[in-house]
Order: sequence, then C-alpha cells, then structure tokens
Amino acid sequence: MISLVVTADTKNYNLHERDQAFANLMVQFKQPFEIVYVANADYGFLGELKKIVSDNPNRKLVVTAASTNINTQIYTALDQTENGDCLLITMDTDVDLIKKMLMKHFDGADLVFVKKKENWFKAFFIALGRATYQMGLKLLGRGRDLCCDPRIVLLNNRSVNTIILNPVLSKALRLVNPDPEREARVLTEDKLYDNPTPSQQNSNNSFMALGIVSLFYIIALFVMAIIFPIFNSGLYTVWVLIAIIVWVILGVVGAVLAARFIYNTRLGIPVAINLANEPVINITEIVRSGDEISEETVSSESDDIENIDTELEYTEDVTPSDEALENAEENTIENEQNNAASPTKNEAVETLNATEKNSNSTETKEKPTEEKTKVTKKADTTKSTTKKASTTTKKQSTTKKTNTKTSASKKKTASATQPQISRVKSTRTPKTKK
Repeated sequence: MISLVVTADTKNYNLHERDQAFANLMVQFKQPFEIVYVANADYGFLGELKKIVSDNPNRKLVVTAASTNINTQIYTALDQTENGDCLLITMDTDVDLIKKMLMKHFDGADLVFVKKKENWFKAFFIALGRATYQMGLKLLGRGRDLCCDPRIVLLNNRSVNTIILNPVLSKALRLVNPDPEREARVLTEDKLYDNPTPSQQNSNNSFMALGIVSLFYIIALFVMAIIFPIFNSGLYTVWVLIAIIVWVILGVVGAVLAARFIYNTRLGIPVAINLANEPVINITEIVRSGDEISEETVSSESDDIENIDTELEYTEDVTPSDEALENAEENTIENEQNNAASPTKNEAVETLNATEKNSNSTETKEKPTEEKTKVTKKADTTKSTTKKASTTTKKQSTTKKTNTKTSASKKKTASATQPQISRVKSTRTPKTKK
C-alpha cells in the first residue's frame, strides 16, 4: 500500500481537480492507496477540502493548529498513515514528476529523491558548492546530505518508521538516506512545482554562492602553492609557507561554518519535544472519508472574515453620530417653526383679498376653513416628527442587532479556532520490508 501525503498550503489550484488528478494517477498503477492531506486550521480552503475528503473513498484530512510549522505537519501526517510506503508531495507538485517517481519505485527503487536541474554554467558552481558543503558536514560528523528537495520524497515503510520513532531527527532523515541498505535513486528534473515560490525556484542559490567563494579560494591557494615557487626557482619563502598554512586553516573553518549555516537553514524549525522526548502536536480535527460535514464548515474561513468585515461596516454606516442627532433635532425644530409661521402669512394675504372682493359675510365663512387648514398642517408636522423619531429608533435597533450578530459571530469563530491540544504518541511498530 502507498500513502500519498499532501501538504496543503497553497490557494492557486482547484482542489477538486487536483484531488482527482492525484487519484487518477494512483489508479494507473493498480495498487491500493490512500491520500492523506494535512493542513493548518487557518488554511483558506479548509471547508472545501473537508468536503472532498468526506465525499471520496481512501481519503483522510489532518487539521493542525494555525501555528504549526511544516516539519511538524509532515511528521503528523506520516504518523497518521498506514504501515506502508509514503510519497510525500505538496499541493502544487508537478503531476508528471509524481508519475516518474512512482515508476522508479515500482521498477525497484525503495527510496526516490528529487533535485532541481540547472543549466551548465550554474551547475558547475552548484556542484563545487555542494562538494564544499559535504566536506564541512563530514568535519562536523554529520551524515551526507543528498541536497534534494525535502518536501518531495518517496520513502519506504522502514524509513517512515525510523522517522516516526525519531521526531527530533525527522527533517534530517528526509535530507539524508534513512535506509542506506536499500536502493535509492535521485531524479534531476527541470520542473518540480507548477507555480514555484521564489524560495523554491532559487533553492540552489546557497550552494551556488558557496561554489563561487570556493572557486576564488582554490585559485588563491593554487597561486600560493604552485605559481609562486615556479617563479621563485622552486623555493618557498617563510612568509609564503605561513600564508599557505593560515589560508588552509581559514578554508577549513569557513567550510565548517558555511556547512552548519546551510544545514540549519535546510532543517528549519524542528518538531516540538517535551521533557519525555515525545512530540507535542496540536491536532484540532481529523476528517475521514464518509464523515458528515455540515454546510457551515464548507464555507471557507476567508468568506467568514469578509462577512464579519461587511457587518462591521454596516454597523458603522447605520449608527448615527452625536452630531447627526443634534442636526436632526435642530432641523425638526426649524421645520416646526416654519410650518407654524407659514399659515399666518397665508391668512393675511387671503383676508386682504377677501375684503376687496367679498363682503363681511364671506370673511366670517373663511375663518373656520383657515382654522381647519391650521389643524391639518400641524397634524402633518407632528406625523413627520413622529416618523423621524421612529426611523431613528429603528436605526438604533438595527445597530443593536448587528452588534449582537458580530459579537456572536466573533464568539463562534473564537471557539472554532481554539485548538484542542493533544500529544500524539505513535502507535506505529517498526516493520521490515522483504
């Protein structure tokens, strides 16, 4: 059985298409397989990935806390696999490269590593830098680094058991050959990732820089050890001998320091270990095929964050400021004064027209009608003020509702993001492969 361990940390792909491509590739070899995804709790497409795992067979998803580093993620995923060979890849690993690794494995290679191919000019300096790096590691008493990509590797079951039983050396065992007794092969390809990041694209820059420095060092040593005595009748002076000795010592010290620096950068952050030398891993959830996933979990975390932001903006727009309330009160007072003053002006004009055209009897008839108009206008003004007051109360009620919604949503998100701290102790027993 082969376990395909996929680290999900990119958002550049359609997860359904990538999962189907991985499954179709594994089906071609007609071997039992499982696909184990590992992702942090803050992964943008975590809900969609849960849905894929629950709807398809031979799938598993391990969700770790948001602060988990990549080495701890890989260690956790390897511990959750079945007792079989494991192919470690990323979500954006080239599918053709995965196929070539599986073909090498079924041709007889127990372990398969991958290197990035460079042009002939860079390859010379990279090879020289790797030779200096290997010499520094040998002086430090460490194993030979294969200088391969540690995130794309095919391991046999014995190597996986060795990594699980040694969490402190889990990353180091992916840089070297953890099972020297078995056959291992190295693939050198131009393309390892579909959309490589700058760090993945320039993974050989440290070896290239070390190779350039090593070239100048060798040239200077060659001049002092070979060229100088040729032009000095085959004799070494005392100062030249001292310079050669000092230069050799500086070269050894420089190789050791450079090897230590490159080795530590390649290792990265190690797996957290407690006082009992056991790994401390925060696993928030494990999803298997067939599990029921609610519709709320399918929505991604990015959409939830956008909804919270829109709710906050809506509350800011709806809640009126103190200045707006004061202006509204002043406007209502002015409208009431204008409405109260306008009927008196109309009454004066109408009474003058009435005295010129009509008699005293008509003047007495118009007065009650004018009083009726006064009453109706005042009633209209009181209705308008009550409507404004009701609208302000509605706005305030909407702000209260939105505030309660946002607080409830924040509580839900806070409770959902709190990981359940658990200590994973491997139940895997070492097995040998025939």
